[in-house]
Amino acid sequence: MKVLLLALVLSSVFIHDFFVSILTVRHVPATRTLDLTWRITAHDIEHALENVAALKLASANEHPKADSILNAYFHDHLKLNADGKALDWAWVGKELDGETLYCYVQVMNMDSLSAFTVSNTLLQDLFYEQQNLVHVEREGAAAQSHTFTIGADAHTFSW
Repeated sequence: MKVLLLALVLSSVFIHDFFVSILTVRHVPATRTLDLTWRITAHDIEHALENVAALKLASANEHPKADSILNAYFHDHLKLNADGKALDWAWVGKELDGETLYCYVQVMNMDSLSAFTVSNTLLQDLFYEQQNLVHVEREGAAAQSHTFTIGADAHTFSW
């Protein structure tokens, strides 16, 4: 009985029932930027990238190229377009808070934001149940949200 109880406790530590990432996009007119904050379960992204490198995030043994590996993965799975043009971003950094990894990127030279198209397939190559929520905030307008599930088309936010 003790072995069964221990197995149940250990499995609940490493397995979770939901697979969600949350990307918040904020247009900041004062700096002419789009500031993106991505919130992800750290061990899920480490698992997705284990064939590339053992990231070991926020440990003494963190991979020296962890930031660039994460950024490359995001470039493969996040597509941003405004005014018919693909947008690129600069990596700002990351931080780990418990099991949650926060990643920060920034798109420069964004004077205005009237329409914005997003495609987000993060972790959907690994987890069939993965849902990627995107929240877009623009000054003077209500925030908009969209949830990407596997096979979802790009979504356009417009004001």
